[in-house]
Amino acid sequence: MRYTYQDSTDLPIQRDFIQDINDLIEMSGKVLSLENDAIEVNETEMKAISSLENRIVDLEKFASDVKTYVTSISLNAENVEILDCHNAIMDACDASVSTGLHDLKKELEQKKRDHELHINELEQKMFPMLNSLFEDGIYGAMKSYSVRFDNGSMRGELRASISGVEYESELLYKNGPLLMREVHGNVQLPVWAKTGLIHKENKVKMVDVSDFIITNIDFNGVSRLELTFWNKKQDQQFKIIYDSQDIQILHGNSDITADKTLSQSIEMDRVESLGLEIKKFLEMSIMSQQLRRVMLDGRDAVRNNEVFDCLKIIMERYGDIVRECTDRGLVKNEITIKIERTDGTRTEKYVTKEELFNKLAELGSEGLELASILNVE
Repeated sequence: MRYTYQDSTDLPIQRDFIQDINDLIEMSGKVLSLENDAIEVNETEMKAISSLENRIVDLEKFASDVKTYVTSISLNAENVEILDCHNAIMDACDASVSTGLHDLKKELEQKKRDHELHINELEQKMFPMLNSLFEDGIYGAMKSYSVRFDNGSMRGELRASISGVEYESELLYKNGPLLMREVHGNVQLPVWAKTGLIHKENKVKMVDVSDFIITNIDFNGVSRLELTFWNKKQDQQFKIIYDSQDIQILHGNSDITADKTLSQSIEMDRVESLGLEIKKFLEMSIMSQQLRRVMLDGRDAVRNNEVFDCLKIIMERYGDIVRECTDRGLVKNEITIKIERTDGTRTEKYVTKEELFNKLAELGSEGLELASILNVE
């Protein structure tokens, strides 16, 4: 598939933008409704928690003031009756305050548990709604991957960020071990090996690593990529580190690329293209992706009811493409893209700005704010 503006210029994202923008608006309506309900509940619960905390502080201060006063007026008393009265007041104060604090703290802990329960319920409802958007609907995010062979599957973690919004997702790739040849065909790397029956000497040996198992992949989203793979006996390990224009290959703790003789036997073009295939695998071979966290400027966006602010940032990228669509289109009130299929078939797909505006206007003031960001006013 090839996606272009109406003037045949490629879209910056090769996706069905019309479908994405409709999905984004539909999801925004569900999420904002849920978040607004959560805000009301959160305000009520936090007021109750704050009130209990203040009552605890007031009671502790009252007990301290009472004890200070009673001590001050009986400081030089020698009359046994006064001293008995002093002690009785102190004991009564301690007993009463202890009971009051116990009840207040018990109620406070229950309120906090209820609040935490409601937050957990919010996350359980919110993340499934957001998941499809954060799977592939975030345009321009910087993504880093960390993947491990674990319990018979390739599992990993995606960390991504865009303009202050950060998110994390759990990834599941294929079941069973991932072999080097499945990613890049046949690959051979040079090592030193002892040869000769009588006089042992070191000679370069090419090791076919095609059936080695990939156990670790780490990619920072920019230039640094680390790939670790073992043979099935688990007695040979290789690691390839890609960093900008530099490539380092390790066999165990030995640096192959630092050895002048061994480095001459490296098929560097194969190694370089392997790195490209690994990056492609990280993005294109995900079986499932589950969102587990969304942050805004370092704060938990779901727990702090700031998902709407995240949507505004995400929608800015969509708004840029909407503006380009209208600038490059023939009808200024329409957002139009062209789709060229692999068989050469060409079609156009569009949605009117009015249609999108009306959908967002139904969401109230927040929807109108999103409409402005999306450039469909």
